[in-house]
Amino acid sequence: MKRPREIFIAVIIFLILSSSCAYGDTWTPAKNLSNNTCIAVAPTIAVDGTNIYVVWSACRPADLYREIYFKKSVDGGVTWTVKKRLTNNAGDSQYPTIAVDGTNIYVVWMDYAPGNFEIYFKKSVDGGVTWTANKRLTNNADDSYAPAIAVDGSNIYVVWQDTTNGEIYIKKSVDGGATWMMNKRLTWNAGASYEPAIAVNGSNIYVVRYDDTQGNGEIYLKKSVDAGTTWTTKRLTNNAGASYNSAIAVDGPDIYVVWSDYTPGNWEIYFKKGVLF
Repeated sequence: MKRPREIFIAVIIFLILSSSCAYGDTWTPAKNLSNNTCIAVAPTIAVDGTNIYVVWSACRPADLYREIYFKKSVDGGVTWTVKKRLTNNAGDSQYPTIAVDGTNIYVVWMDYAPGNFEIYFKKSVDGGVTWTANKRLTNNADDSYAPAIAVDGSNIYVVWQDTTNGEIYIKKSVDGGATWMMNKRLTWNAGASYEPAIAVNGSNIYVVRYDDTQGNGEIYLKKSVDAGTTWTTKRLTNNAGASYNSAIAVDGPDIYVVWSDYTPGNWEIYFKKGVLF
């Protein structure tokens, strides 16, 4: 049987932990990472331990075309390296996304250098100190738009929206981005599919998008359990209002999806959870 002193100490510890859990979510002051004389937009972030990596696009003051920039912190965001410019193109470089696996960092973006938007890829194997040359992943008649990337070891998956036919495509590398397989079309719809997001857990790949086939935007999930060889589809929303701008995260068998939804009469954020099916 516990003595009164032991009970008292246990209660105090419980109260401290409870107070920390309930009220301990504190935030540092905002820190300006870009310090740009022109606009800096569309940031994305990836984390590995205390290492934080951020990419964004910012315009060149001379001609207002955008380039991709990178910044890193190795101490959980206390201090940051000098920003590094990753692109130097004649056309716009926009909407970068980033993924990290240890010291390997992978960035994709849409670039107008060829005369229309195509998807490009860049990699660092030393935590962002040095970078490979740009690698063009798409070569389409129209624009390739809104890329997203996910990594699992040496397997890299990139998804994007192709405005040639309004469908979603995926491309895979099994050697850390050195070589890439052919594009694989994921959607075949009467309407258009937009803004894919991707998450990976081992051989399980999940891609969400919004689709206007039904007359308003609805959220759909594509899933592969064999590293992208075969795919199944699941409709996640069936609403009176439009459902747009989905994002996804996975942890083990649990799948988490968020999106913006106009069903209440104004745009609100909705959440849905599923398990591997």
